[in-house]
Amino acid sequence: MSERALRDGSALIAVILLLAGCALQAAKQDPLEQLLNLIDQRLALADAVARSKWNSGAAVEDLARELEIVEAIGKQAPDYGLEPAAASAFFQAQIEASKIAQHERLGKWRAAALPPFENAPDLQRDIRPQLDRLTSELLSALAQATPALRAPDAHARLAARAGDAAHAAALAPLLKTAKGN
Repeated sequence: MSERALRDGSALIAVILLLAGCALQAAKQDPLEQLLNLIDQRLALADAVARSKWNSGAAVEDLARELEIVEAIGKQAPDYGLEPAAASAFFQAQIEASKIAQHERLGKWRAAALPPFENAPDLQRDIRPQLDRLTSELLSALAQATPALRAPDAHARLAARAGDAAHAAALAPLLKTAKGN
């Protein structure tokens, strides 16, 4: 590779890093956008969860685990300045959204008669720590974004992100709050 190509590549990488930094800074300044990005991150994990459950044969729904999570959220909510019922409803919606995404993937895989995935992540070891990290980040972001839900453009911004069934489910409690404007 020529020296010029290396310099051009380095310049491109610098521009990409600069743009990524600007996007990150913008998300940090906009609490609603930060919350939406975290919701997207949590929903993105639904694929890994589905792969793990596909390989293990585990059911998508685990009501005991879901209840445990939602109850824990209700207890943690005041630490973040959130109402327990609102925080619990928000997380119940995140769980429902993940289940919708998992069911969609599993349905496609069943229809295609896919074999088990190679190197599928382990739900306990690989995925749950990520979900636990996102839970505390989501609680914090929800608390910071709550005032932004009263903004005149909040409902339109949320509706624009509810493009599929999983996102619509994840955003339902926020849309309900934003409708009160």
